[in-house]
Amino acid sequence: MRSLREEEPLLEVKGLSKHFDIGKGWFSGKQAKLKAVDDVSFKVYKGETFGIVGESGCGKSTTGSLILRLLEPTAGEVLFEGEDLLKLKPKQMREKRKDIQMIFQDPYASLNPRMKVRDLIAEPLITHRMLEGAQLDRRAAELMDLVGLSPAYANRYPHEFSGGQRQRIGIARALALKPKLIVCDEAVSALDVSIQAQILNLLSDLQKELKLTYIFIGHGLPAVKHISDRIAVMYLGKIVEIATKDQLFQHAKHPYTEGLLSSIPISDPSQRTEGKRFILEGDLPSPVNPPSGCSFHTRCPYASQLLCKAEAPKLHAGDHGGHATACHYPLEKSLKVAGSY
Repeated sequence: MRSLREEEPLLEVKGLSKHFDIGKGWFSGKQAKLKAVDDVSFKVYKGETFGIVGESGCGKSTTGSLILRLLEPTAGEVLFEGEDLLKLKPKQMREKRKDIQMIFQDPYASLNPRMKVRDLIAEPLITHRMLEGAQLDRRAAELMDLVGLSPAYANRYPHEFSGGQRQRIGIARALALKPKLIVCDEAVSALDVSIQAQILNLLSDLQKELKLTYIFIGHGLPAVKHISDRIAVMYLGKIVEIATKDQLFQHAKHPYTEGLLSSIPISDPSQRTEGKRFILEGDLPSPVNPPSGCSFHTRCPYASQLLCKAEAPKLHAGDHGGHATACHYPLEKSLKVAGSY
């Protein structure tokens, strides 16, 4: 993989946060806040696929929505080609959305059931007044063919297609405006495993052909590994580790990442290792009242009461080519730290 440090990022997220007001507490009388995304920062470089993975409720989909300003952030910056999207007026942001598109998780809910496929795919082109008439029809047919759908199906409705075909329609619509960056929000999680592989391969082929950049959000590690160049791991609204996929899967440094990797099912018994699998125990803490210090310390077998409970670790790069982790004891994987729980 090429050196990314020598390039300017296509997208840079700095200190991005989203806190939701959810009413006052029963006893304190204070306004309670749900910290869905809390001080998230990362860079995405042109032509790469940047994966974001974590348990349900960790804030990864909210992060994707904040980047596109489908939700308005509480704080932070979203720099796209050096321009802060959060400072743009509605008309300016509407124009910028030509360059940033999203593929949604549910391929049926994201498609208007009353519209034909041709109209669904052509809708972005009509909205931005880019094409009309015969040119519009030709472009819609080209996009259907590009994602592996026959243009002969252009007058059918979404319910007449399978889940995988509906997701191809969603991909075609996302490609209509020739974007530079596509946010894939759980784009394959609602599909059967065999169909997932087809869609992942399609996305990879389109990336090479159209020189696309992806943010791929998912909770299935095998799918994220298959398509991603670098991967960020999120826990309770924060990024706890960022690394290339090889670094992450071979030398995970954060205990939470270790737990996620241990949870991947192994179908072939001959591939099982003799080492003890790390099992994530306990419940995910509430983002309304997160733990003090390191947010993972309540579930971590390596945590120290003196440090982990008192001080939140910062995400910083280590010695492995930019491999970053937010952990006080990132290399303590074989022995528990003195004073652990």
